[in-house]
Amino acid sequence: MLDRIRNADRQVLAWATIGLAIIFFLAFNALSNTVLTSTRLDLTEDRLFTLSDGTREILETLEEPIDLRFYYSQRFDEIGPNIARHADRVRELLDEYERLSNGMVRIEEFDPQPFSTEEDLAVSDGLQGLPFDQTGARAYFGVSGTNSTDDSDAVGYLAPERSPFLEYDLTRLIANLAEPEKPVVALMSDLPLQGTQFDNFTPWLIVDGLRQFFDVKFLDKDATALPDDTEVLVIAGAHTIKDEMLYAMDQFVVNGGQVLAFADPFAETMALLGPTAGQLPPPGVGQAAIEPLLNAWGVTVARGEFVANLDDAVRVGFPNPETGQQVAVHSVAWLSLQGDRFAKNDAVTAQLQRIVVSTAGAFMSAEGATTTLEPLIFTTAISDLMSAFEVSQQPNPIALLDRFEPQDTVYNLAARVIGKVKSAFPDGPPEKILEAMEDPTAADALRAAHKNVAETDASIILVGDVDMLSNQNWAQVQDVAGEQVAIPTANNADFFINAIDNLRGSQGLVGLRGRGFSIRPFEVIEEMRSEADNKFRAKEQELLASIAKMGETIENLQREEQTTGAILTSQQQTEIDNFRQEMLDSRKELRDVQRSLREDVESLERRVRVFNIWAVPLLIAVLAILLAIVRRIRRSRYHRTVLH
Repeated sequence: MLDRIRNADRQVLAWATIGLAIIFFLAFNALSNTVLTSTRLDLTEDRLFTLSDGTREILETLEEPIDLRFYYSQRFDEIGPNIARHADRVRELLDEYERLSNGMVRIEEFDPQPFSTEEDLAVSDGLQGLPFDQTGARAYFGVSGTNSTDDSDAVGYLAPERSPFLEYDLTRLIANLAEPEKPVVALMSDLPLQGTQFDNFTPWLIVDGLRQFFDVKFLDKDATALPDDTEVLVIAGAHTIKDEMLYAMDQFVVNGGQVLAFADPFAETMALLGPTAGQLPPPGVGQAAIEPLLNAWGVTVARGEFVANLDDAVRVGFPNPETGQQVAVHSVAWLSLQGDRFAKNDAVTAQLQRIVVSTAGAFMSAEGATTTLEPLIFTTAISDLMSAFEVSQQPNPIALLDRFEPQDTVYNLAARVIGKVKSAFPDGPPEKILEAMEDPTAADALRAAHKNVAETDASIILVGDVDMLSNQNWAQVQDVAGEQVAIPTANNADFFINAIDNLRGSQGLVGLRGRGFSIRPFEVIEEMRSEADNKFRAKEQELLASIAKMGETIENLQREEQTTGAILTSQQQTEIDNFRQEMLDSRKELRDVQRSLREDVESLERRVRVFNIWAVPLLIAVLAILLAIVRRIRRSRYHRTVLH
């Protein structure tokens, strides 16, 4: 048999081999599609396509069945392959949820045709139908769910633009149905979190996200007590707090309550409101309002000072005051924190990739404190504390950079308070509060209930910037098929909600938030830009100083001529002409410096582009050549063996 094969026509053998390879390939694909439906190879750095431990924990601990209805109008396939591929991923993920939940999650799929009962069901489930054509017909792509007590929730539209957040959206839906009673979060803030009359009272995106998980109760600035069922207290940019409320907050913490507090040296968001906010509070007021509590918790702040940092400074365009030209400059007051700026051993920050803050404050342990600070978000040592008055009027990033002096100190922008805290009112309830109580019995009860020291460790997280909650610092709103979809550009909202969930002891979604955010900056290019900016600024200042000096010399000579009436000598006139020529040369050099700012960056981008385009074809060609050489060597060895 072997002899017959060896003697067979080589061309026939080649075609037979190709045919068998094709058959084997098709058979392997069919087998893998049937048997390996739940097998995945996730090569992304942050395992973006692998179900998180938080999702698995929620699915494994479900105590009642959850029914999910997946609506997908097949007409979407006509739009193009992108949305169809996204729909396939949704199906695969839902199948994985059903498998991991041991049948506690039950999936049904519907194709809502126009004017059908399925469309009526989709509308009643809260899905957002998207206009598909001019006839008014709508298409649907979303998921709704119900639990055994008929509570319902839905993801109205599974936008492909939010594909990195697909697992988070689905797990949140299931978590809400598994725990329909939302915990109460009391929130005190002077920020326009619920909108203003100028935006039709549209709540900030962070408020919408908060309401998905919690029963949010906003506290009026005249409030004197917390709701009885408060689980977590959030103090976000409160500039005035009544004494009664401050004491209520103090005793809430001493009795084991959880607090997320923002101590911002300057709330830029308030400044953006302009005259609508009335008299803007001066820098440091937001810190001063809760400073008695911070001191009792063993924490100090540099009131009215923000953390400036060069390593994480955001690059902005700003007109140079000397030339009027737009230049790229690092704003040391606005920071984009990434990578190793987060505590990776803490669930609140472990999955975060990027946080954006503006004029953030810092927290330090007070002298003799019985508590300790555990950093959550922090800067590099190339940092400095600068006065918030520098940015409260007309911020000038160039002037800030000139005054920036690194102190070789790492500052905590967010931290957890560890240990047993003391009361900010060691002598008991303030007499002002007791005197205002008409019932002596109630006053005696308040005295008796007072605690000076907590019996358990604190549950407090402190954050130095409240502007991180504003929309422009973490999200973009895009119009997708007529619907407004929020696309996160930073993990600010993830951190905010993670902190609240973590404080109340819920960990299911904490480890999941932040995984979907998939920004991959070109770090080498960013470093090159930073280095080029520094060189550009130094050379620019040198040339500007030279131009200004020459201009002053020419002006002095001309002024002397006008004042004395003396005619300039030929030597003086030649000197003026030389100065003018030097000014023209310096201006040309300045333009060359500005033009060369991006040369290195553009050169690297071109090399990367060429590599991406040609690397794979070249690699395949090299492998093909090597394979041909190996086959030729083997064939020659075979012929030598046969001949001998």
